[in-house]
Amino acid sequence: MSRNRFLYALVVLLCSSLLLAGEAYAGEPEIVAEAAVLLDLDSGCFLYEKNPDQQMYPASTTKVLTALLAVKNGNLRDRVTMSENAVYAGGAAIWSTPGEQFTFQDLLWALMLSSANDAATALAEHLAGSVEDFAVLMNAEAKRLGAHNSHFVNPHGLHDDRHYSTARDLAVIARAAWEKPLIRKMAATKTYRLSREDPEALSLLVNTNKLLWRYESAVGLKTGYTSEAGQCLIAVAEREGRTLLAVVLKSDNDLVWTDAATLLNYGFERFRAVDLVSEGDLVCAVPVVHGEDKVLLRAGSGLTHIVPVDQPGPVRWEVRLEREMVAPIRRDETVGVLVVYHAGEEIGQVPLLVEENVNRPVRTTWWYRVGLVLGGLVVFTGGLRFVIRRRRRSWYYRGRR
Repeated sequence: MSRNRFLYALVVLLCSSLLLAGEAYAGEPEIVAEAAVLLDLDSGCFLYEKNPDQQMYPASTTKVLTALLAVKNGNLRDRVTMSENAVYAGGAAIWSTPGEQFTFQDLLWALMLSSANDAATALAEHLAGSVEDFAVLMNAEAKRLGAHNSHFVNPHGLHDDRHYSTARDLAVIARAAWEKPLIRKMAATKTYRLSREDPEALSLLVNTNKLLWRYESAVGLKTGYTSEAGQCLIAVAEREGRTLLAVVLKSDNDLVWTDAATLLNYGFERFRAVDLVSEGDLVCAVPVVHGEDKVLLRAGSGLTHIVPVDQPGPVRWEVRLEREMVAPIRRDETVGVLVVYHAGEEIGQVPLLVEENVNRPVRTTWWYRVGLVLGGLVVFTGGLRFVIRRRRRSWYYRGRR
């Protein structure tokens, strides 16, 4: 194979089988919820799915999207005045009164811990002017995040036939919300005390997520219930450096906690995280046209994959070059990607960067030296002819005078 053909070909690096040893566990978990997913938050891999794209009523898990928009667009120090529309929204509430004022941040606490519908409505009105206009923002944000099978008409999740989502969509939305430190803090907090002028008014908020008390690794996120939606829960747990998110929709009474714990245990025990590529790893050396040395390529980022502990399989790397490697090549140039496969399926790509400069060397062979001499003669001859012409022209004008 010629050098050029080699450069354009895929450089395939086969490693020996990477055996992911571990205890074998039972099959997929059994839950009573009608729809559910389990998501590894760090990698974005779905580890379990049950009717993941079936449209369901999300109830108050809707408030995760409301909180995300509030944190992104609101000012925590704003004073928010409760409207009659907010006060009488119905369902769970902090029992506010028309005209009562709260800080924007306190309403967020009420939204996340007590699942207060009056707080959700007040936040929506403060941010968008009305519930209807806030719903427009909700749907735009959902689509932007990739939650394409959802439609929201209110900020709280009280039943409406036009208000629906899916387990997968809610996981996508919750993953984006979990990136916000304030939301993570609120979701993991068991109790919070509101500042209210009326000493008799409800001030102690207790998180509705009982998993915070019942599941040791739980750190969030949001409960939900209506008679039409059934028991719903978005649960997040952290263990040994991994973070999992379970979405459970239309479960039955207290079994919602069992369903979530079952899924989380399944994810922690049945899967493990494997660092297949680390940022800065030297991947391969590729020949360079017009270069004395090969160019070293390194990984521009890392890649972690979630793998079943009892299903070992080979890992294969494939280098794809975007162009021919021709000197000079500069350090940190992106020249291709490293494609990583596990068990025959592509699981991700990592950019490939040049490790060190590769300069084009100065040739000193005989034909190179001859070329320099000939080039010099051409330049000298051209210059001499130019000087002679100028002198002749000068003599011509002098003669005419």
